[in-house]
Amino acid sequence: MKVSLEWLGDFVTGRLDASALAEALTHGGFPVESIEMHGNDPVLDVEVTSNRGDCLSHIGVAREVAAVLNLVGKEVKYEATESAIPIAQVTSVAIEAERLCPHYTARVIRGVKIKPSPEWMQRRLMAVGVRPINNVVDVTNYVMFEMGQPLHAFDFDKLSGGRIIVRTARAGESIVSIDGHERKLSAEMLVIADASKPVALAGVMGGRDSEVGDATVTVLLESARFDPLSVRSTARKLAMKSDGSYRFERGIDPTLPLRASLRTAQLILETAGGELFAGIAQDGTEMSPPRNLVLRPQRLKELLGVEISLVSCVDSLNRLGLKPTVHEGQIHVAVPSWRADLNIEADLIEEVARLVGYDKIPIRDELAIRLTPPEPRLKTINSMRSNLVAGGYFEAVTVTFVSDQLAEDFKTSDARLPRTDAMVRKVDAQLRPSMLPGLLEVIRRNEFAGNADAKFFEIGSTFILDSAGKVVEKRRLAIVGGADVRDVRGMIELILNRIDSSRSIEISPAEARGFARGGCGQVKWGKDVIGHLGKIDRSIADKLDLRSAPVAAEIELEPLLADSGHVPTLAPLPRFPAVRRDLSLIMPDNVPFESVHQLIRENWPVELEAMEYVGSYRGKPLEKGTKSQTISLVFRDATQTLTNEAVDAAMGKVIDAAQRQGFKLRQ
Repeated sequence: MKVSLEWLGDFVTGRLDASALAEALTHGGFPVESIEMHGNDPVLDVEVTSNRGDCLSHIGVAREVAAVLNLVGKEVKYEATESAIPIAQVTSVAIEAERLCPHYTARVIRGVKIKPSPEWMQRRLMAVGVRPINNVVDVTNYVMFEMGQPLHAFDFDKLSGGRIIVRTARAGESIVSIDGHERKLSAEMLVIADASKPVALAGVMGGRDSEVGDATVTVLLESARFDPLSVRSTARKLAMKSDGSYRFERGIDPTLPLRASLRTAQLILETAGGELFAGIAQDGTEMSPPRNLVLRPQRLKELLGVEISLVSCVDSLNRLGLKPTVHEGQIHVAVPSWRADLNIEADLIEEVARLVGYDKIPIRDELAIRLTPPEPRLKTINSMRSNLVAGGYFEAVTVTFVSDQLAEDFKTSDARLPRTDAMVRKVDAQLRPSMLPGLLEVIRRNEFAGNADAKFFEIGSTFILDSAGKVVEKRRLAIVGGADVRDVRGMIELILNRIDSSRSIEISPAEARGFARGGCGQVKWGKDVIGHLGKIDRSIADKLDLRSAPVAAEIELEPLLADSGHVPTLAPLPRFPAVRRDLSLIMPDNVPFESVHQLIRENWPVELEAMEYVGSYRGKPLEKGTKSQTISLVFRDATQTLTNEAVDAAMGKVIDAAQRQGFKLRQ
């Protein structure tokens, strides 16, 4: 926000020094980035935070100057002589979209003469970076920079029906804005319309067909309040920014439209002449209910760590125009309509700190830290990271967008992906349905750099649109790297066992988008299918020019985190030795190991402690279409040393179950 020192002087009593003023504003929370001379007028470039829309005007900055320097501020003086003709005879205003426009006002001035604005007005406008156009348009800009209210002047004779309707755009409507570009409108955009067509984009920019020009003799003056999100959305979608939209997006004082309208009418009459119709055409209300807050000195001490006297607190709040009163040791304030940023007690405490001076709050040379137990879900995620890093995987952080090249490869055919605004991102603009595309591109970049065997993992979010068009976010763990399925499988099993070793882990053949047909399996943890692992499809590897199709896995994170509170059961170290026996079973070639594993689990002898897959054999002397699978079984008794007879009996239970299933014992 550029602030003219000459202009600022209209609203603050006393002599103002640019350097001293810049230092005071900076200490008061409004950093001054530079001071430039415009003729003899110092112009300060003041940084205004997004919650202080009230300071996007000279009056707003003047209030802050008066507060931080303890000076007397002055308000704008305005009055305008009205004719005897009521405005209701010439125009009316109707709001059809009350949520997007809570208050709209219009005044009409006839008999104006369009000409250059006075030299003093042009000088001040140019000082803050505004190019003068003509007296009427310059007045609307002048009042915006003076009071903070964006305004717009229409050529009244160009308005069909001579009235204003505030509504949303209709299908197929468009408007040629003042900058000469045709804008296609969508249904959610708020427009200012006459009886037949849109004549302005509410809060953003006026239309060329109704702008004030040299032939204008009657002006309709708009002063309104629009929904900040609506203005921001329209400005972004149409790639249009203006000084007016910048202010509307940050919120306008509800009482400002009426006051600014009268001030603008006054200046138009002074600079362009004419006759002001009596009264004002308006719809909606100011909607400015009183807001009252309470400041407790004890709470101030707790937050700031320093005690500030009640007198100093009251003085600070009084300088800010908050009208403080003390009742039973507490300070009660009435929040003015322009301070939309003051909503809770902490806001008042911050204001006191600003006015007293941040430099007055001492810095302690000690730091108190209250230790809290680690959050179980975060602890589980950190455990995953530690295990993956220990296994040789590097953590990657990729963007949440998927490249257009891979977008269709990792989603189901009927799935829809959320897409960002085309003005923000034109290509690769869809949110990712999987984290694997990003990790595969990391593999590609590392291969190009000569890091052929790098392995990566990522913990993050994926996105999809549901049937109602709502974005559904799911957090997942994805790992990519190497050509050995056993490496990735072992990593997944290690992670799951560290979370809850009592749950079974099954990996069975399945198909999933992005994985090679016949080279993918689904991961089942207990009763839940939580993801897939396997070889990436060769066609995807070719798209990325990868040397080979890597092995990858992607599992849902929420089922893992839901079990974060699981406490493992510890058992004492065994006192007696284990006995290991190998079991070789002949079975059809299409029987997966998971079936054998499940069979043994269902018939688990008491003495059986663990089982491990050893290997498979196909060939002579086995019949064609069969194979032999060898499993190593570990037996142990916690109370005594096992005898051969006991082990044989336990083995017999497993063999009997296998034979009932149709498997044969290989001798």
